[in-house]
Amino acid sequence: MTESRPGRIPVGDPIALRFDPETKNRLDEMAEGIGPRRFGALIRVACRRLVTQPKAVGNRLEEARRLSAVRRAIPLVMLTLKLEPDTVQKFTALAARYDTTVSALMRIALHRFLETPGRYKHPMLRETGRTGLSEKVEVMVNPSSRQQIWGLAGRHGDKLSTALLRVALRRLLDEPGDLTADLEAIAPLRDLRPEIFSARVNVHFDAPLRDRLDTLAAQVGSDRAELMRLAAQRVLEAPGMIEQAVNREIFRGEKNRAYLMARHVRRQARRRTQPD
Repeated sequence: MTESRPGRIPVGDPIALRFDPETKNRLDEMAEGIGPRRFGALIRVACRRLVTQPKAVGNRLEEARRLSAVRRAIPLVMLTLKLEPDTVQKFTALAARYDTTVSALMRIALHRFLETPGRYKHPMLRETGRTGLSEKVEVMVNPSSRQQIWGLAGRHGDKLSTALLRVALRRLLDEPGDLTADLEAIAPLRDLRPEIFSARVNVHFDAPLRDRLDTLAAQVGSDRAELMRLAAQRVLEAPGMIEQAVNREIFRGEKNRAYLMARHVRRQARRRTQPD
């Protein structure tokens, strides 16, 4: 409590939070519907609910991350490879053996090559003189992989990128390695746009609540900012008795609580009877 703000108690240092604009607007509307200057208390209530009911936090984080990745996924780009008929047969047979697609195998081939390109100049130049490339195979790859291949090939001359693609593919066909693991860990990965949280707001948090958030974040492999966004999303989806909870959060001090709550009720009544 403070003498200037009877009934209220200090809530700690401010923490800068970031939200996407849509979520921030929805939170603003919910807070405004409860009363003036309720945004900070609304966020603290959401976080208290999260740390007191942490059971499903891990699953919700995993689902939120998956949906975020889907929204931010950059479309794959198509590349056309010219190959010999027997190479095409090996390529398609390898894909059939692992019940996957040639595109997935090509993404693995590019990933492995870009991780350890080694000496590729002379194999690439030999590819440019290869004959019998009568078959075309279309594959879908990550845009970033394509750009990296273009960059490596461009160091040694123009129009060598398709030759370098064949070098990467032949390495995979010669040494398939642990394709089962790579099909799970590498092939599904996509280029993602960065997450942008442009709406910024400062919210005061008391030390015990901040510490509980940090403890929970360590347990589920997250951080404080991600948990706060999850807490906000949960309260938007299931507000429950949110007005009472927010007002209790604001008037946590015992002094003058009844008076302050009564004043809040009168203000709300006036707000609801005012004409639009």
